[in-house]
Formats: sequence, structure tokens, C-alpha cells
Amino acid sequence: MSASFIAVANLKGGVGKSTTTLMLADGMSYYFGANVLVVDFDPQANSSQMMLSERGVQMAFDQDKGVNQLMDQFAGGRPPNLADLILPNAVSLVELRKDEDRDDRRGWISTLPAHPSLRFTEMEVEERLYSSGMKPSQLASRLRDHLAEALEPVESLYDLILIDTPPYLSPLARSALMLADYFVTPTLADPVSIWGTKQFSDWISANVCTDIAAKNYVVVTRFKNTKYGRAAEQELREIYLADRKFGPTIPESVQVLQAMDRADVDSYNTMRGKYGSLRNDVKRLSESFAAFLATSNGAKMPELIRS
Repeated sequence: MSASFIAVANLKGGVGKSTTTLMLADGMSYYFGANVLVVDFDPQANSSQMMLSERGVQMAFDQDKGVNQLMDQFAGGRPPNLADLILPNAVSLVELRKDEDRDDRRGWISTLPAHPSLRFTEMEVEERLYSSGMKPSQLASRLRDHLAEALEPVESLYDLILIDTPPYLSPLARSALMLADYFVTPTLADPVSIWGTKQFSDWISANVCTDIAAKNYVVVTRFKNTKYGRAAEQELREIYLADRKFGPTIPESVQVLQAMDRADVDSYNTMRGKYGSLRNDVKRLSESFAAFLATSNGAKMPELIRS
């Protein structure tokens, strides 16, 4: 599996972007042995907190790790040095840790985490450069170039680079969209979310990726298997985004919230213990996404390494 840049994005908030990011990271590393880097561009830092715990997010920030420091390098005109900013261990699964302990690593997760102060770092950068006459589109392009330069020396270490984006189009968010090879769009099956997802898709097509249909993978999250829910999902699949690749629906479940709650930075759980009855949903999601990438790349479907 060659390295792919994937933006997990939707302008509609509350649709499960961070949860989908983590399920893909866990599933692709566990079932397919992928080395995954999760880049958190959302100042809410939800995916970072899910991977590292609240204490871990603060520890990373105190150790000058993460996106905040990448932005500081950019604002100071310094060459990007991403290797020093990545946390190489964001793994919460016992099975991956045991493989590592046996010197038989098969799949791993690292992260470039966010911190809630990122919202202020972004504002400071924007105010400084806008006051000098730079336009928002120029800032987004420069950030894209900075990120690409930062990732180039470490890109070969990973199979997948998942970028969790915020639900708005800040220059940092737009830089991630411009950098992405593929776009994962989580959405709910309700009229408001469907409308927002369609608007976002149209914007991406007009401003970032004209062939979005071939590069877009849609995941219906928090799905309620009711007559209303099924009708809304059918409308999304057959009318609004009929030309897209859809993954399996992820059911609404308390288990999702429990799975995403890491007790502490040193806590681990088995795949079965973490996801419970949703383990098969994570597997189906991973298999479907791996097939999507293989088809898009013209590559062979990777083999499962765990059942």
C-alpha cells in the first residue's frame, strides 16, 4: 500500500469526523498492518484526546510536539522539521503493542497532535500576515507548501496520512484539503447534514478537486436503522451523492463513545475490548476503505493480517 494523504472533512459539525478518523486508523493498522500517521488540524483536538487522553495532549504540548509548533515554524519563517514534532506512539491496542514488544511490528499509529491553543496560534498567524497584505487564499497555499515540505522527509515511513480537519474553512483546513489525495466525508443521515454535505462537496469540486467523485469516500455515521433513517440514507446515496463510493454505515451506539475514551496515555485495550460489538463494523469499514484505495490507485487489494 503506497502512502496516501487523506483529508477527513465536512463543513457540517458533529458528524463524526474524529471518530471516523480513529476507526480508520485503528482498523487499517490492526487488520491490514498499515503504518498510519494521524494529523489533527482541528483546534478542538478531539482525535488527539481520543488517541492520547487529555493528559497526553497536554504532555505533548508541554514537550513542544504537534501542529502548534509546526505553525510556529511557519510563522517564524523557519524550515519545517516535522520529525521532532510527531509522537511516534499513539497506539491504544494491546495487539499492536505486543507485536512491537516481540520486535514483530505489524501496523502502527503515530500522531501530529493538536492542542486547544491552536485556535489562538492560527489567529495570530492570520492577523500578522493579513495585515501585511496577504490574502486568505495565498496563506492557505503557503501553508500547504509548508506542510508538504514538512511531510516529505517522513512520508516514506507511513502508508496512510489521515488529516482530521475542523468544520470550517480556515487557511490551515484549506491547506489540508489542497494537499489531500483522497477525501473521506462522514455525515449523518438527516436533511440538515445531507444538505451541508452536498454544499461541502460542491465547494471541494469547484475550488480544490474537480474530479472529486473519483476520490471521495462517504461514511454515514451514527446511523439509526429506522424508516426515516433508511429513507434519508437512500436519498444521499441515490440522489445527492450518487457518483460517490460509500462505506458501510456505522450504527449509533454508546459503544462508539466508550471506544473513543482512552483512560490515560499508558492505557491499552484489545480490539474486541475497545470496540465490543462494533468490532465487525470497524473491520467492514477498513476492508471497504482498503478496497476504495486499491481501486483508486490501480493497485492490488492488500491482504488482511488479522481476522
